[in-house]
Amino acid sequence: MILLRCALAAAALLALAACSGPRIVRSDLGMMYSTGELFRAADGRDLRTVVQGNPFGAPGFDQRVTEIMTGTYVGPRTRFTTTPGPTENRDYFVSVVFNARPEVNPFDLCDRKTWTTAPAKRPIVVRAAFCILGREQSAVAGYLDQATGPDDPQFVSLVRNLTIQLFPYVLPAPFGRPDFP
Repeated sequence: MILLRCALAAAALLALAACSGPRIVRSDLGMMYSTGELFRAADGRDLRTVVQGNPFGAPGFDQRVTEIMTGTYVGPRTRFTTTPGPTENRDYFVSVVFNARPEVNPFDLCDRKTWTTAPAKRPIVVRAAFCILGREQSAVAGYLDQATGPDDPQFVSLVRNLTIQLFPYVLPAPFGRPDFP
């Protein structure tokens, strides 16, 4: 009987591992980040979004990523785009890197560097930052064990969760945020 219970527990654990979806494993906010700053940067505007890496080798991957981000509610009406129009505020941008090699710290994403990426590596590791005047104001890292392409529901969920965590609702406070150590 004990052997049967152990076998069932192992099978359940394997089933859970096989179903693992996207995970956001790190989320950091700069001391001056606020939702008001995001509204100033992006409400009714294009927000430049630099997408590096392509874990699927699919054409139009960067446009698919920005489509998913634009369709994710974070407050202001913004269009995440790799080709911003005249409404862009050049002081603000988003940097997203998939499968950087070597791995990159999200805080370094605002340096406007071109990162080396591993195209078909699994798990898919993504790092993103919201940048103001070349400095990170929020940063997120996440991963996804497996996905079949940029339209895979698990991948879409990863990008949506990443976007939500990158732009959390935070009120401005005098002298910085009270939750910042």
